[in-house]
Amino acid sequence: MKLYVNEKLLSLHNRFYIKDENDCDIYEISSKVFSIGDKTTITDMNGNKIVYIEQELLHIMPNYNIYINDNFFCKITKKFQLFKNDYILSNGYKVAGNFLMLDFAIYDDANNQIGSIKRKFITIGDKYEIDIQDINKKEIVLAIIAAISNDINRNQNYTNNSN
Repeated sequence: MKLYVNEKLLSLHNRFYIKDENDCDIYEISSKVFSIGDKTTITDMNGNKIVYIEQELLHIMPNYNIYINDNFFCKITKKFQLFKNDYILSNGYKVAGNFLMLDFAIYDDANNQIGSIKRKFITIGDKYEIDIQDINKKEIVLAIIAAISNDINRNQNYTNNSN
């Protein structure tokens, strides 16, 4: 299953849509702009909350709790590394790739690839393709991508504003 996002996830906008292969909106992602810590929600087009992501504060490195259908799924913690981003998931899932370019894969606890995101280069503006290999885990893939993207964009916005 392939899904598409027409801009950087959770960039300057606080609301955008994930589209299917027919360019139909299937999910809405919204982020609270004025909150203490990031709070992001993914809903279907009927307004049903599918995913909730909340940043934990008071940590040296960013931590995000992911809830799927109101049940805790995992915590994502950014590892401290000088020249690259890397993330640890508390449930045995893994992510690997170029996080700054939003080009990475997601693996389940049995090391099977369940999804990936990559930038489409022959487009006007930023467009990302999300490829979901395991349809039963599409909410998991979207949640992990949104949490990592949120962290990367938050860090880039902080860096750009401090210059």
